[in-house]
Amino acid sequence: MSSGGPDRPDESPAYRALAEQSATYLNRYIDVFVPLENQYIQTVFDSLSDEAYTDARGRAENIAQSTFDRNVGRFEADMLASGVDPSSGKFKGGLADRYESLGRVRGLAGADAGIGNTDRGLAGVMGLVKQGQGLANEAMAGQAALAQTAEDKVRSQFATDFADSQQASQAAGVAAGMGAGGLYSYFQPKKSGGGI
Repeated sequence: MSSGGPDRPDESPAYRALAEQSATYLNRYIDVFVPLENQYIQTVFDSLSDEAYTDARGRAENIAQSTFDRNVGRFEADMLASGVDPSSGKFKGGLADRYESLGRVRGLAGADAGIGNTDRGLAGVMGLVKQGQGLANEAMAGQAALAQTAEDKVRSQFATDFADSQQASQAAGVAAGMGAGGLYSYFQPKKSGGGI
């Protein structure tokens, strides 16, 4: 009987080197990539904050206002160049129409920017969920896509083969018909001249 502790297998140098390499990769991941992932996660959630919506709407409305200012400036210059009195109903009515349009356009631009912000934020959240599910799901999806591609190829090949066989049988039918027609006219008795 041995007086030592329980027998432990010796670690091979290759196994020890692999363990050290794995530990190095894990530490690098923790030190470098985990903070980046956390920053990205925070950015995604920040994109759904009230401040993000306010910023998105503000940018869209500023673009609408800038475009409006240029168009109103052109409208006023054109009206003045045409000799329209700025105190006339035509001038004031034209401006009123444009300001009404501005309110509508600003509202629509702001709403559209809010919807776009939601879409981007939710796409980011979906990306986070997919990352959390890991690569196993991607591998399964890849296998499913390969199976679908294989199935599509089989269907396509069947369709092509069916079309080819249809064309071959049609060609054979045409050839047989032409041959039979030629034989029929060859052996048909000739009519002698005379009336109908």
